[in-house]
Amino acid sequence: MSFFSKLFGRKPAAPAAAQVLDLQAFSQRFAGALRDAFPDAHIRIHPGAQHEARIELALADGIRANLQVGNAYQRYLNAPEDLEATLADQIASAREVQRQLSAEDAQAGEGVVLPVIKTRAWHEVAIRQLSASQPQAASPFVIEPLAGDLVVTYVLDTPASMSFLSPEQAAQRELHGPALRAHALDNLARRLPELEIKGGDGRYAARLDRNYDAGMALLFERWRERVSLRGEPVFAIAARDELLMCGSDDGENLASLRGIAQEIAGSSAYGLSAGLFVWRDGGLRAFED
Repeated sequence: MSFFSKLFGRKPAAPAAAQVLDLQAFSQRFAGALRDAFPDAHIRIHPGAQHEARIELALADGIRANLQVGNAYQRYLNAPEDLEATLADQIASAREVQRQLSAEDAQAGEGVVLPVIKTRAWHEVAIRQLSASQPQAASPFVIEPLAGDLVVTYVLDTPASMSFLSPEQAAQRELHGPALRAHALDNLARRLPELEIKGGDGRYAARLDRNYDAGMALLFERWRERVSLRGEPVFAIAARDELLMCGSDDGENLASLRGIAQEIAGSSAYGLSAGLFVWRDGGLRAFED
């Protein structure tokens, strides 16, 4: 059983209603709206469960994007009478993806600066290893404290590789302190249209690309309207590819989240923290209940 299944169990099906489109019919309407908006594009529906269904959009300029259907469909189920407005918002998001990917392509040769969450222990081990092999070498990392045992560092992501951003490379780009953090977060925010939120009833998992999932906690203010929580948002940032959350006033889910955070952090190849973190005053803090 997956960690997601352990925490969230089976998601209840949406109430049936004769006048409401099912997922397949909604996907067809979504694809039709995309064809109207992008007449030269190749559009393909990839069916599946609500959290798996997607539409592949291949534009004439070579840009490709995978648009998740599930979140749009859930919004439609919540207000079927607003179908056209829901589709219009999805088209606007697709146009934003096109704009952002065009900008990303322009940057790709030099590498896109992105934030990565690590642990203090990881940094200490990395520095010890570097000192043992190259005693005079300067630190190859830009490290900023985050919360609890977590830190933020930065990488240069290109189509061919991913490498840590060094202080010298940051200086060459004139990225220092808050400017570096803001620049990296803006780059990560370009991927928000790809962010998938799974779960419900106050229990959620955020899924991106298995590389930058944890980093999406840094952007919570930009997608918090997609979840409904009881109390303050509490996160398990237990692995690079595992970002789970519930509300601080939700005792049952909170206990489950804490146990699974410890399990993931101890068993994942990309483990991070076994602790929990609360979003408070615009940032992450170590959570103590």
